Amino acid sequence: MRLYPVWNIVHDDQYEGLVDALLTSRGLTRDALKVGPEVLHPPELLLDMSVAVNRLERAVRGNEKIVVYGDYDVDGVCSTAIIMDFLERVGAECGYLLPDRHKDGYGLKPPGVERAIEMGARLIVTVDNGISAFEALDLAADRGIDVIVVDHHQQLAELPRALAIVNPNRRDCEYPFKSLAGVGVTFKLVQALSGAFLEGDERRRYLNDLLDLVALGTVADVMPVLGENRLFIQHGLKIMQQTKRPGLRQLKEIAGYKDKPLKTTSLGFHLGPRINVAGRLEIPDLALELLRAANDGEAAQMADGLNKLNARRQALQREGVQEAEGLVGPEDLARDRIIVVLGEWKLGIVGLLASKLAEKHFRPAVVCSEDAGKGIYVGSARSIPGYDISQGISTCAEHLVTYGGHPAAAGFSLEADSFEAFRLALIEHANTHIRDEDMQPSLDIDLMLKPADLALHTIEQLSELEPFGNGHEAPIFGLHDCRVVSVRKIGKDGLHFKAELEAGGRRCAALWWNQGAVAEAIQPGQRLCAAFVLEEDTYAGDGAVQMVIKDMYCQENS
Repeated sequence: MRLYPVWNIVHDDQYEGLVDALLTSRGLTRDALKVGPEVLHPPELLLDMSVAVNRLERAVRGNEKIVVYGDYDVDGVCSTAIIMDFLERVGAECGYLLPDRHKDGYGLKPPGVERAIEMGARLIVTVDNGISAFEALDLAADRGIDVIVVDHHQQLAELPRALAIVNPNRRDCEYPFKSLAGVGVTFKLVQALSGAFLEGDERRRYLNDLLDLVALGTVADVMPVLGENRLFIQHGLKIMQQTKRPGLRQLKEIAGYKDKPLKTTSLGFHLGPRINVAGRLEIPDLALELLRAANDGEAAQMADGLNKLNARRQALQREGVQEAEGLVGPEDLARDRIIVVLGEWKLGIVGLLASKLAEKHFRPAVVCSEDAGKGIYVGSARSIPGYDISQGISTCAEHLVTYGGHPAAAGFSLEADSFEAFRLALIEHANTHIRDEDMQPSLDIDLMLKPADLALHTIEQLSELEPFGNGHEAPIFGLHDCRVVSVRKIGKDGLHFKAELEAGGRRCAALWWNQGAVAEAIQPGQRLCAAFVLEEDTYAGDGAVQMVIKDMYCQENS
């Protein structure tokens, strides 16, 4: 039953004020979370911004064709929507291209440059990609096409040939905030460029109205919810509540948020996946068309289509997890500190499968699948704290065609004949660099909650600390001596666990997603120690709260 052998309880003492105790345990202050305009940095601090703005202004005023090349995930789609919205508003001659994950792979490649040229491009702007597009940018330069790279991914080696590279994470850029999403960098470009075309209140209103897309892309890309991002998200959530975009209105409605307040979890777990699924199973243009829809009727049809596609993705993911698990034997786990599996899955779900494997076995996981019979395998990797999976994969570059990513997640492609050599090289690297303690599952618990705080007033106090997300997660509480009042499985095929627990005279519903089997090991009357996130129970109503379980164990067996 217990998932985490180690619970790191940050605050195990009595507390007077719950919020103050949480802030102290995180080394934060109220002022650090109450961000204002002072956290925003001038876009001109981004290296090459002035070059990019001048070239774009010249292209707009000279009616040169501008082609925006985006990406297939939420960040890339939102980035494309933002820059296209602005270019169209100022009357630019423009168009866009989004890569098909299954045909084109990630990022700008030579065929993408050729397609842009066929569209008449004199200027290409990449958003949320481009920092590693060496071959494509060489081709563009040879063909006399200027390229502006707008990206946030890490610089892997030397910079590619481009007219301008606007990226806070290029090694020679001193921009103070390094954690912008691609959509954040794109917004900065539009902010700087808008000064040449819009003035005063019109410009302020326009930039403010873009923050719904900035917030969606930032949260979905799991960027830290601190600094500039925090301000973007706070204001973006307010804008999205009353968004003028028909596509977002319809997306909210089909995801169950027509009249409900939006939080970061709404964007990350309900709206974001419905945008992402277009690029996972079909083409990302479907999601971009939704965000750019002109009216509610058109948007409603698109949102319904993405909702159905998301249900299909969930079914494929469930099947894929079972298949991938079947490829991981006890001997593999005993011998290797990383999981590397190869199967026949939709390329759009391999990252999701890697996440599930890494989460279950608490070690990095790499999932590969063949790319449409081309003799090329495409892989996606997810890691654990303590191991930089992007760096690990880069040490195997001799076996790869393409690669890139972050310390926690990476992607790559390779020829089928190179797979086994790559697998062995990556395993050797991981076995050398991953320590025993790195693979010890541990759960950070902010504080042990008083039973009296198992109530709605705690939810209301926590609202002072929102938005939550990467770098400032929703607090996890612990509670001893919870008596089981009732227990059962819920959901399709009994997939989830539900119980009613009592502590200090207070009763509370407890949900544990995807842990239905645990219900068979629990009996009414048993006493548990639970780790959980506290949420309002909107189903029960009347001010009830519920525990969303992260881990638990029977006290008598502890």
